[in-house]
Amino acid sequence: MNKDTLFESFYAKAEKAIKKIGKQDIKDIYAISFWKDNLEDDPRCPVITIGYNTLTQVEAAKKNASSPMEAKWNYAFWLQNEIGTIGGNDKNLRQYFKETNLFYTQQEYSRAEKRGEENKLDEQDNQMQSAFMDIIISVIQELHKRGVVKEHLGKEVPVIVHELEYYDLPIEWTTRSNPEPLIAEFLKSYNDGCL
Repeated sequence: MNKDTLFESFYAKAEKAIKKIGKQDIKDIYAISFWKDNLEDDPRCPVITIGYNTLTQVEAAKKNASSPMEAKWNYAFWLQNEIGTIGGNDKNLRQYFKETNLFYTQQEYSRAEKRGEENKLDEQDNQMQSAFMDIIISVIQELHKRGVVKEHLGKEVPVIVHELEYYDLPIEWTTRSNPEPLIAEFLKSYNDGCL
């Protein structure tokens, strides 16, 4: 499983998810969410849950947020819906990790733990996470380049790549994924401490 094949598989899933967005929400959507997590907290199974947020949801969330910008850009106030996933128990992703010598079994982890060498596997975890996110960022860049979001929603919107908390790494993912003008307000909210 090479990186290009994995990219194509991930891209197809992302495109399908975006095209699945119902017509009733299209005009109200201002951002797409790529929420990064690990399936069952297993770093060998990184996963992206694709969703979106609407201006209607922002209005509803304002009463519980500390500011309108927090209601708009902090995922805690979003719909947290799911229109698709990428990764997780994906057999192609697992194969890619195996072929790049990053994957390890639970048995290998137990042996490393007994020898006090689990930090070596922690480094592999970091490399798997990084490799996965590099492909995800490429997928988002390609979605923008091919105009998939604009074509389906009738406008260009940012894809916010995040975890539950906002800190430098997810901000970097979002910055690398989107043209700068699309994320200017989001970045300002982060820099102003609204997230």
